[in-house]
Amino acid sequence: MDAAGLAPPQPGRIRVARDLRAMTQEEVVQRMGNPISAAALSQIEAGKVRPSRATLTELASALEVPPEFFGTQWPGAGMGGSVATYFRDLRRTRARERRRASALAMLLNDLVAAIEQHVRLPEVRIPTHRLSSEATRDEIEAVAQSVRSHWQLGVEPIPHVVRELERHGIPVARLTMGHRSVDAFSVRFDRRPIVLLAEDKSNYVRSRFDAAHELGHLVMHANATPGEGWVETQAHDFASSLLLPREAAAKELPAKLDMAGWAQLAELKRHWGISMSALLYRARSLGILGLDTYRNAMKYMSARGWRTTEPGDREMGRPEAPLLFERALREVQLESGMSQTQFVCAAHLPLRETLDLIKAATDQRPKVEL
Repeated sequence: MDAAGLAPPQPGRIRVARDLRAMTQEEVVQRMGNPISAAALSQIEAGKVRPSRATLTELASALEVPPEFFGTQWPGAGMGGSVATYFRDLRRTRARERRRASALAMLLNDLVAAIEQHVRLPEVRIPTHRLSSEATRDEIEAVAQSVRSHWQLGVEPIPHVVRELERHGIPVARLTMGHRSVDAFSVRFDRRPIVLLAEDKSNYVRSRFDAAHELGHLVMHANATPGEGWVETQAHDFASSLLLPREAAAKELPAKLDMAGWAQLAELKRHWGISMSALLYRARSLGILGLDTYRNAMKYMSARGWRTTEPGDREMGRPEAPLLFERALREVQLESGMSQTQFVCAAHLPLRETLDLIKAATDQRPKVEL
């Protein structure tokens, strides 16, 4: 540390702070009181030049982060370098938006590391089944059933998918990105993976499917390249298999889509917590519905606007709310005596964004005491 108590900056964290603000290097230096060149900032971010204390302070002011943020090094938490981040559709997601989402995930990872200085979080228990791009649906089906068995989920509907992830050591939070191009995604950090769900998609059944989809990445794709089409297809098939086991699907999914068949789908949606669209996909993948019947069913849903809002969506209620951060931070407050604001400041994290992440990772509904 220097005389001011600042640890040497970690170049990756300077880039994280810039991505958090969705700013170019040129935009950053223009906000500095004593600007450096964009080329100089590039050298700093690459770790080729160590900035002076004055430059570091200017960068912190321009990027609205504490100066200590650049030098913070949590054990095993990663330094803002390359980590596996599973975004859904790279074609419709702008690079700047992906980088900002990844930066928010890094903040959340820092928060987890800071929390673990005070309390013990659940152990990470994720079964690993590394599948190749040639894996069959039967293999994916077997992996999903293995996870159900390992986590003792039985063959009944999973009451709370997000809670199961948290119970097995995977922190879950929600992000409000202000646009729909960044969907749910997961990040495989050194210490523990994190799943981030889109707050913008306020739909109970689709959010459950998103959580199961991201779990599929963490279970199956440790060595896969994120963003490839087959990786996303496998995660989609995993989520379908996890949420509705094959034996139950074979017994309960309708083979005909007359009025009784659609009514049956609506009932299965309520019982299993899966969208009608996902149920149709499951029926098609298991051969219960033929290709023509499936295509006609999707056209039928599109014509009625059900691809956006299905019957029963409102009645299913709000998406599943995470609980891990709420309980962990409550224990931190009891153990340390610090408020959330004091804790975030002590962890050298940008206050506004981190408090927003905490808020999005907790159930904000008023609590009724009896």
